[in-house]
Amino acid sequence: MTRYDDVMTERVWLSEVVALAKGYGWLVFHALPAQNARGRWATHQMGDVGFPDLMLAHSSHGTLFVELKTNHGRLTAAQEDWLDVLHTAGQETAVWRPKDRYQVRLRLSGDRHDRS
Repeated sequence: MTRYDDVMTERVWLSEVVALAKGYGWLVFHALPAQNARGRWATHQMGDVGFPDLMLAHSSHGTLFVELKTNHGRLTAAQEDWLDVLHTAGQETAVWRPKDRYQVRLRLSGDRHDRS
């Protein structure tokens, strides 16, 4: 039997995390892809590729840079580079998957003691 979390798309997971974050009072930033004149989808940006999916900020719970993945999704080298540099610079970073839902809820609620 397949668990729902194992077939959840990253887009659905993104919607769930954004709704949860907003429910706990976080400000949320996510760059949306757009279709260009040639019909191709791209996230328009200036700079290095691989920036985390979400930047979250809360006045009392801090700032988070989060890469979202499906339960079996893998980080690209560029995503790993961004997370490593941000972490080394003192920022809190995370890779969140549907199977981590409980820990995600704890972190967004402000409970930093029971995270994996």
